[in-house]
Amino acid sequence: MNPVTLRSDTDQYVRYPREIAAAVTLPAAAVALVAPGPPTVTTATAAAVATACGALATRMALVRVLAGHDVVTARTVQPYDALRDAPPQALRGLGPKPDADRVRVAGDRCAAVWHTWKAEGSPRDERVGVAGALALGAWCAWALGSAPRAQVRAEYALDAVPSDPMAALVLRSVLAGSAPTWDE
Repeated sequence: MNPVTLRSDTDQYVRYPREIAAAVTLPAAAVALVAPGPPTVTTATAAAVATACGALATRMALVRVLAGHDVVTARTVQPYDALRDAPPQALRGLGPKPDADRVRVAGDRCAAVWHTWKAEGSPRDERVGVAGALALGAWCAWALGSAPRAQVRAEYALDAVPSDPMAALVLRSVLAGSAPTWDE
């Protein structure tokens, strides 16, 4: 695997294995993030969330899920296609106000993925997905109006992966004093 391009060096037909894994685990991660119960994660749910958050496109799909009010099942989760779909309005804090409990629990679960990863010694091969999960958790905090929590989560995500676009977006939004303007 070439670490710069994330392409397989041995198989010309498997070019982006991280994105493929993220797409496959998207439904499981979505269900894990919105499942009722305490904001804890199991090893299986942490793996699903970290894997799904390894690609930006799957995080865009998860933003739509978290900002929505629909019941989430593995069959109802729709992937995000950057060439066909506009970025979710919720990413910018626009549209209907999401359910605060749903977003809070999901954000705490994303942060729990990062905490678990740090406790295990921060394996390098999981860095991108865990940083992506924490960046999604930063968006959750920002979406709830908690700028300090969003800033901390975004900074930790950028410490793990300095080029993470979602963490950078959330951090820039916080530093600019931008807040969501949800419809009431």
